[in-house]
Amino acid sequence: RGKTKGRKRHIITDIMGNLLAIAVHAANLHDTVCGENPFAVAKRKYPMLSGVCADAGYRGTFKGYAEDLDWECDISEKIKPKA
Repeated sequence: RGKTKGRKRHIITDIMGNLLAIAVHAANLHDTVCGENPFAVAKRKYPMLSGVCADAGYRGTFKGYAEDLDWECDISEKIKPKA
């Protein structure tokens, strides 16, 4: 207990699916913290980018980070299955 095994991957693509940045880290680190690095790389390499769409795992801290970069940040909501 206490240690989460595995890796997480953060992949940044444009709307056509072209790879812009990638980061891989230990699974015991949270997405909202480690997801910032590839977005900063993408912003630096492609300053014309103006927004980001991310899943619900990036809400909270990450949304504020993206807005600090002057990016519009759209977080998708989890779809709850019908009972």
